[in-house]
Amino acid sequence: INGLLHDSSAIMEKLEDLTPDKKRKQSAAEELTNCKKSRNETQNTLSLNEVIIGIPHVGELIFESINTPELFQFALVSETWKVLAENVLIKRWKGKMLEASKNGETKVVQLLLERCNSEGSGLNIKDGYESTALMWACCNGHKDVVKLLLDHSNRIDLNTRNNGGLTAFMYACNFGHKDVVQLIMDHSERIELNARSNYGMTSFIEACFKGHRDVVQLLLDQSGLNLNIELWLRGNVEGITQGWAALVAACRNGHKDVVQLLLDHSERIDPNARNNNGWTAFMSACYNGHKDVVQLFLNNSKRIDLNARDNNGR
Repeated sequence: INGLLHDSSAIMEKLEDLTPDKKRKQSAAEELTNCKKSRNETQNTLSLNEVIIGIPHVGELIFESINTPELFQFALVSETWKVLAENVLIKRWKGKMLEASKNGETKVVQLLLERCNSEGSGLNIKDGYESTALMWACCNGHKDVVKLLLDHSNRIDLNTRNNGGLTAFMYACNFGHKDVVQLIMDHSERIELNARSNYGMTSFIEACFKGHRDVVQLLLDQSGLNLNIELWLRGNVEGITQGWAALVAACRNGHKDVVQLLLDHSERIDPNARNNNGWTAFMSACYNGHKDVVQLFLNNSKRIDLNARDNNGR
């Protein structure tokens, strides 16, 4: 026992370079290189591995002081260090899948998915607004995280809604993350493409409203997009379709490229369509003073009713 304690004491002296104070003087890459060099050139590091195996709490005490990115680097030193580092990481991140996904911690998400069940990883935990890990990853454009979660989509409801009736797909379209949108559409047979939020907004309308032309094009290319479904929007405006609302949204915010794209699909979207107040997309462009958008309609005057009036005769 005394011999083991003596060896452990000597080993702990060798571990001074791994303490936070010493660690700050070296880059992670330099520290990792030194660890590998020490392991290959001296027996002391081999003894360290024996202590880590025989006295796990010693290794955990050291590794728990290391931040998450560096722990993943330390996991490359040896199989023993890998096991210990991953155990510390799982202990640190257990039940925090939402936080990891929100912050783009790809390696953490992968580790939790591979080593924990849904309950242990916190895969289906929601925040105060009922938003999920997938929603946050889509919102922040963390493509690699979204891909990992979709690879385990048998454990996730892709169409889950938060308190506002928004889905992960809506968030991806709203923030214009084209690559993320494409990833989700690769699972289009399981996605409610025309789902409506509590305010009647759809993924397509959100993309048009924000002016994300590339996303709008992706959605238009999807056979499941129904531009003729009727919507209910805030303010009890009735009698409108998804196509009408999308065109009006783009006109309202002056997104010229999106308006042009929608006019190019006039066989699917009636540019003269009205809601129950008699309002048209052209009226919206004029009312909001978007000269370039108004010019687009004038350039297509053969298809546009330029003299249309709303229900109040204006």
